[in-house]
Formats: sequence, structure tokens, C-alpha cells
Amino acid sequence: MSDGPAPAGPRHVGGSTARLLGSRRVALSAAAVGAVGGLSALLRDGGPGGDAFSTPTGGPAPGEGGPLALPDCLMRTVAGGNEGDTGDTSPDSSAAGSGANGGDGAGGAQGAGSAPDGSGVSDGGAQAPSTARGGTGGADRGAASGANIGEAPASSGSGSVPEMAKTDALDVYRKAPGTVDLVACSELAPGLQLRTSSAWHLARRASIAATAEIVSDIESMGATAWIEGQLAPEGIDDTYAESLVSRHYGWSQLSALEIKQITGDHSAKASPSVINAALTRMRFGNRVLAESVVELMADHVYVPIHGKGEPFITEFDVLLRKHALGRYADFLYAAVTSAALLRELDNTASTKNNPNENLGRELLELYTVGRDSYSEDDVKVSTRILTGNGNDWSTMGYAYRSEDHAVGSVDVLGFSDANTDASAGQDMLKRYVEHLCHLRPTALRLAKRIARRYIADEPSDAAVEAIAKAYLDNDTSIASAVKAALTHPDFAASVGKKWRRPTEFYMTIARAAHAQVAVAHGDVNAGDYFNLGSYGWLIKEAGHEPRMYGSVDGYPDTAEFWMSAGTTMALWNGAQNAVDGDKKESGRTDWPTALSITAGQPALETARRISWHLTGYAWTDTELSGVAEVLAGLPGTGSAATWTVTDKNLTAFAEHAVRLCFCSPYAFLR
Repeated sequence: MSDGPAPAGPRHVGGSTARLLGSRRVALSAAAVGAVGGLSALLRDGGPGGDAFSTPTGGPAPGEGGPLALPDCLMRTVAGGNEGDTGDTSPDSSAAGSGANGGDGAGGAQGAGSAPDGSGVSDGGAQAPSTARGGTGGADRGAASGANIGEAPASSGSGSVPEMAKTDALDVYRKAPGTVDLVACSELAPGLQLRTSSAWHLARRASIAATAEIVSDIESMGATAWIEGQLAPEGIDDTYAESLVSRHYGWSQLSALEIKQITGDHSAKASPSVINAALTRMRFGNRVLAESVVELMADHVYVPIHGKGEPFITEFDVLLRKHALGRYADFLYAAVTSAALLRELDNTASTKNNPNENLGRELLELYTVGRDSYSEDDVKVSTRILTGNGNDWSTMGYAYRSEDHAVGSVDVLGFSDANTDASAGQDMLKRYVEHLCHLRPTALRLAKRIARRYIADEPSDAAVEAIAKAYLDNDTSIASAVKAALTHPDFAASVGKKWRRPTEFYMTIARAAHAQVAVAHGDVNAGDYFNLGSYGWLIKEAGHEPRMYGSVDGYPDTAEFWMSAGTTMALWNGAQNAVDGDKKESGRTDWPTALSITAGQPALETARRISWHLTGYAWTDTELSGVAEVLAGLPGTGSAATWTVTDKNLTAFAEHAVRLCFCSPYAFLR
């Protein structure tokens, strides 16, 4: 199957910028890192005839009650927009279901910990984990990392004001950068030497949104123990994330029949809750490897959220989560007997007199042995085996109709059956799927997808063979295959060989912000069905809305696809909004609190610390000097070695420093 066309470019790329970046791929590398110094100069100079922080008459000063008013020259550089373009990619706040950051007045842009009484208000009823980490305010993460800081205060009851929970920076963000034990160069960022740690490398690959807390857990537990713990997610406390899902996106956990009854036969209202629930788990969940595997398997056996199977999509998400770390044979049989996949690939209309080959073909080509391992005759036999498997609209579930099943001897890829009894068609299908899942070509195909996810776009034959062996030796265990990938010698040598997809990019920013939910977007109880919030909207604009790829084989997981000029510019544009935070949901992100940045700190050392804790790479002093200059408030004299963090408009300057970190090639490398 083809990877399909690259996502469309962003709306804010001007003609000259588009021509400059008009190549098929954008090599961020040294040019982007070098631009850090240039950006700080633009901040300092403010462009022709103006001060960098000039504020419209009557408007708030930078960092005082509203987003920083930036000069056009900085907007063009940071956001990649046209002359005078603000770089703000938020939708119209009046648009239904847009998730816009609407009308941020002086109060609406409060940062974390800004509640007047000092306590703040978190999501009503959703309790964050306890804070039993030596009084630092860090969440007790149990067996894995958590994304939440501090206690969950009592609800205000109204839920109408996006007040923030009081937060304290976690200990990990106060610590100096960790020890570099991996050094590499990357074709994806030519000219850039990558210096990182084994723990950071594992965190970036094994989680959708790697953070310093996840790294801290890996370091304290050891890589093997952490992997094993993550592959047994039932032992990991995930109270906060699951309470948010249950409270706001509970429809995502219900059956198709329940959804039909609740919505009055308007099942499409429930499908966005699946997306919002997934984004919530990515951002706040502790079961980070399991969520990564769920995303992987959702791309492998792909059912789009808004497709023909949409009425059954909540059930399919539950199915994915139940089987993602179990036996692949169990997962695949559950999938091919789910109303969602049967409907999506037209098997509901496939009968003995009118067979439809869609599912019969994809079962061989995509889900098991692969294109080079079967014939057209095999597709026809596979299709016959699947006849009779469909759905029942009265029960909104799977149904097997023996009268529609094609009887007669079948023989496909070593599987044979007399197939004389139509009533035994379900049992035959189960044995057929089991047989396909144990074939070597299936093991190699699934192993390559897993290796591509966790090791490299083009993994070695040795790595694929080792993963396939673990899969077959453990009765088609997906978890065993994933562990084999993460512990293979090629894994440690794969630094710089993967590129983040848009969901990973934005969720990493969101998770690092440590903001708790005050006013949830897309709350089904409030009738806010189609609102994906600011982060979800940014992900959609970048062409990576969860489970909405335009082809039956799911989103590609290669740099070749995601390094297009359009996608890169969309992410640069969107980083500005993402760093500010989802203001309606949680208020303006308070990066000084989240990263423990205070006035008077040595600017260069602070830049070194936050760049490490945000990207997991050790930057050179030259690369850090621009970040340090921004943290120092753009001093007109002195050098990076002498500058200290500014005591004026610290929130605004910290936001810019964070933005520079996330717009660097370091932050794009998975």
C-alpha cells in the first residue's frame, strides 16, 4: 500500500517562505539550531523602527495578563508566516466545536498557580495522584511517570472559570542535566552531533510524549524493569487520566448499542470522545508504553474514526485497548469479528452469492502475510471463509449468518477445511486467523512494523528476525515482540533514526507543561461533542488527527512522510500556540513554575538545564547562547557566561525560551 500524499501545508506559509522551504524535505539540523541566536537577535532588535516588546496602547504588558505581543519580524521567523502574520493558528473562537482559545482577557491568561487564594481549582471530581515525594509537589507516579504536579484541589462547583491547580516544579526539573552515554549523528539532522542518555532514548521511543519524569523513572528502576512494568499496565496506577476519561469522555468506553440509546441514534456524536480520550491518556497517563502500542496497532489494523464503521468505533477502541499487549491472534480475530471492521471493509455485504473481497484481501495483505506471500486465488478463498460475518443493526453488534456463508472445501496458505457445515463457519474463521498469525511471513511483517516504530524507518534484517522470533516463541505475543525491539542491540544504536509525528510533537509540549484540566473540551455531558481542544485542533491541522488517515493502511511512521515542508511549517506555526497552552482548558502555561525557572539564576546554565529536560539532548554552548539571551531578557551587554535570568516579564521570556527548544531539530527527533 502506498503511503499516500503528504498532508497539506499550513495556512500561514507565505510565498517567500514557501519558496525557501519548497524542497520535498526540510533538513532542520544546523540551520535551525543556528537560528536560535538569530531569533534572540530579532527579539532584541524588534525589527525596523520598533522596540521588540512594544505593546499596543491600552494593552497588557508582556507577561501581564495576556499573550506576548510580538513584532512582525519575530512572527515571520518563529511562526513562518507572512508579513504581519501573527502566527496564531487558532480557529475562530465562535466556530462550533473548534476548540479555540477564545477571548483571553487579563484574567483568562493566568498561569499555573494563579488562583487568588493560592489553591486554584482543578477538574471537578477528577482527583490527581497524591503528592508523596518528599514535599516537593511532585506526583507519586507509582510504577511509571505521571504528568501531574501537586494535589487536586476541591472543585469550585461552577466549572465555568478556568482556574488552575497550584503547582510546584518537580524535583527532576531542578536537577542539572543527566549524563550523556550515547553519541550519534543522524541523516535526519545532518551536521548535528546528538548527545543523549540511554534513559532519554528509551523514553522518546517507548512513549508518545517523553518527559523528564519518565526518564527519571527509567533511571531509578533500570531500563529492563521499566519496560517489563510498562508491558504489564494493569499494575500501574492511572487514576488521574482514567478519571478524566470517565468523567468527560465516558462514551468512549460504551458499547455501540448504549451509544445509540443515549444519543437517539446519532452515534457520530460519540466518535470524537474516542479521540479526546486517547489524547487525554497520552497527555496524563502513566501507562505510556501501552498507549504507544495501542497507537501502533490502531495503524496496523486500521478503522478510521469517521468512516463507515463509525457507529461501532467506541467498541473498536475498547477492543484495541484490551488486546494491544496480548496475543496478536486474539486481537486479529476480535478485529475481524467486530462490527466496526466488518462494516468498514464491506464484509457486512459479503455473501455466498455476492462475495466482497475487501476484508479477505486486507486480512492477507495488511494484517498477516503481506502482498508477496499470497495469490489472487488465495484472496478468493479468504473471502469465502469470511462470508456470513456481519453486523446486526438491532443489537448494534457482530452477527454471524450461516445462511450467507459459502460452504465447500477451502485451501489457502497451508490452511484447509472441508467447510461442509455453514453453522461451523465461525469456528473455521477462528482457526484460519490463528493459522495465519503463526505463519513466518506474518511474524516478519508485524516485526518490521514494530521495529519501524521503535528502532528505525528501515530496520535491519537482524532486528526484524529477532522480533519475529520473540513473537512466534511466545504464541504471537505482541508484548514479547515489543520488548524484543526495545532490548535489541540495534535499539541503543538507533539514536536520531526516527522523526516525531505531529501528535508526538504536540503531546510532548502539552505533557511538559504539567497543566491540569480545569474546563475540559469535548465534554459529552456538556454537549460539547465535536470539540477537540487546542492541542487536538493543532494535531488535526498538521495532518495527524488520530485514526483519520485517508488510506486503509493507517498513518505512515517514517521521516520521509512527516518531514515535508508543509508539515514542518505547520508544527513551527503551531508550537507558538502549544507553548502558550490551552487557555480555556487550563489557563496560560506557567513555564517558570513547570521548569523551576527563577530570576537571578545563571542564564546559560538554566538554558542548559531546560533544554535537556525538554528535549533530552545536550546542546552546545553556541546553541544555548540564544536561549540564554532570551532567558536573560535580551540584555544589551555582557555575554552568555555572565547573564542571569531576568526579573522582568519572566513568564513571557520563559515562553520564548521554551519555544526555541521545541522548534529545534532536537525536539523533532524521536
